[in-house]
Amino acid sequence: MTGAPGILAWLVPRAVPGVEVVATDGYRRALPGPRVAGASVRGGVAITADADLARLFDLPVPGAAGLSGADARLAADERLTWAAARHAAPLLAAAIAGAPALAQPGCADAHEMLVRAIVGQQITVAAATQQLRLLAALGDALPEALVEPGIERCFPSMAQVAEGGEVLRGPAAKTAAVRRAAEAVATGAIEVSPASDLVTMRERLLELKGIGPWTVGYLSLRMGDPDVLLLGDVAVRKGALRLGITDLPAFAADCAGHRSALMLRCWAAAAPAPAAA
Repeated sequence: MTGAPGILAWLVPRAVPGVEVVATDGYRRALPGPRVAGASVRGGVAITADADLARLFDLPVPGAAGLSGADARLAADERLTWAAARHAAPLLAAAIAGAPALAQPGCADAHEMLVRAIVGQQITVAAATQQLRLLAALGDALPEALVEPGIERCFPSMAQVAEGGEVLRGPAAKTAAVRRAAEAVATGAIEVSPASDLVTMRERLLELKGIGPWTVGYLSLRMGDPDVLLLGDVAVRKGALRLGITDLPAFAADCAGHRSALMLRCWAAAAPAPAAA
């Protein structure tokens, strides 16, 4: 997932029809306002004037504190490379050298990402995208002047999800969790936004029935948290072994502050190899 092309590749199987369009040279989507925002990708770099899409593509956001984008990823590479040497994991060091500054996919709409995280629990990406397609029908249609090929409506607001979440298929408990979380956000009981204190946000969400550590961890990752590691994630454990990491908890302890980068490396290593041409 190096740079903007990696983010585009991440977005392709997760794109919700009618809400967003992913192309080889960029990305466009509807957002609250309503508005349609876009990012173009040239020479492996994303270019956008929209702050929400800047977060999605791991770009610096004006006014944001601390390192962001490529600088933060390179700092993480340094720490992970040091840990790889300490724990005798040369395959990880080689992966970092071969694909430095692995991008951390962000999110353009934190409310939408919360719903995506809950819906995506314990099912495939394809199944989750189909469920999100059902939910998307609840969203407001765009004014005719904003409609573009493949983009016709906004993702539903939290109030709309709370009211109409029964369109989801599958376990009733998951549908209830989606509606419960959406209602909490819609009423202001829980803040989920770029300005949120992520620790407080996670604690409050975990108080809701049906919301577990994987969900809040994934949401936090997509909201820019640099220190998330989902130890119970099957792909994380699989990727760690492929990278030569035999004691993941001990390795992760040496990567404190940069564990999101470690998780992304594990996910990348666990992904199927590209098919031969």
